[in-house]
Amino acid sequence: TWYNMEQLMKKLDEQNITVTDYSTMIKVIQASLQRGAIRGEECSTVGKLYDKLIFQINKMNKENENARLSKTDN
Repeated sequence: TWYNMEQLMKKLDEQNITVTDYSTMIKVIQASLQRGAIRGEECSTVGKLYDKLIFQINKMNKENENARLSKTDN
């Protein structure tokens, strides 16, 4: 399928993972753990992923806060 530049940019933007997406992934992990869908031997791997998601959320929130602050300082 051929896209014009506007359609392509929109499609690319849709592929970006947002803070909301990270939060959704965390909720999926939490629900899976609560329902016993993750086995003991998988907990380390899932825990590392969970920590990375939390880190990304905090990083993105900090970047957004810094961007807001720099806009108000100008």
